[in-house]
Amino acid sequence: MNLSLLLALGGVFLLALGLFWPRGLAWGALLYLGAALADALGKGLFSGPAQLALVLGGLLALRGETLFLRPRLAPLPRYLVFLALLLGLFALKALPHPGGDLPLALTLLHAGAFLVAYLALAVGVGAGAMCALQDLRLRLVPERALGAAPIWGLKRLERGYLRVGYLATTLGLGSGMAWAWGVFGSPLSLDPKEVSVLLGWGLLTLYVLLEERLRGYPRVALLLLAYALLLFAFLGAPFLGSRHPSRLIF
Repeated sequence: MNLSLLLALGGVFLLALGLFWPRGLAWGALLYLGAALADALGKGLFSGPAQLALVLGGLLALRGETLFLRPRLAPLPRYLVFLALLLGLFALKALPHPGGDLPLALTLLHAGAFLVAYLALAVGVGAGAMCALQDLRLRLVPERALGAAPIWGLKRLERGYLRVGYLATTLGLGSGMAWAWGVFGSPLSLDPKEVSVLLGWGLLTLYVLLEERLRGYPRVALLLLAYALLLFAFLGAPFLGSRHPSRLIF
């Protein structure tokens, strides 16, 4: 696996981490720019769309980090980070694939990351749905919410487990793209497993970005739909002719 690919994968992971830890945005942006530089040294300056996407994504992430210091502008830096993540995924697709088999360590990392993601999201999604419904009860019929679990406890469970699950999903998605590179020569395709994981990750990212604005049933629906897509990739996609090279259903 070449240096530019490794740096881009690390950048995507750190930008996802930056949604919860803003300092990660600067490190992710530096990895983006480093990946662009490594690719430029190997192929020539701006010889492909990946370099431009990485440079733009890195600059957007750096700007997003500075805007995180202004709480009233919170939606704007999250939007910039989301764009930077999309540009990073595009760059991963556009970069040349290394070819050949990938190390066993990367395979284990991919499977392990999704195992952690499913475990963490199972708790985080359940707590998040309960929290949204409890908040709805408190606003509409507060007397019916007296015997339910306290919101603060549910929010604590939701945030902790969703962060772990989201980061593990990001790591699993990135390592899976690298795996597909080595086996098929392309990181993404119209494969039921890959499409469902990518859509599920995208909805989880949207949930993280809109967490403070979503309320009630829309919040529950977005959270459950994201998890349902990931569960489909785990349980349903293997029966639809997925190109996944392993018998493992991760």
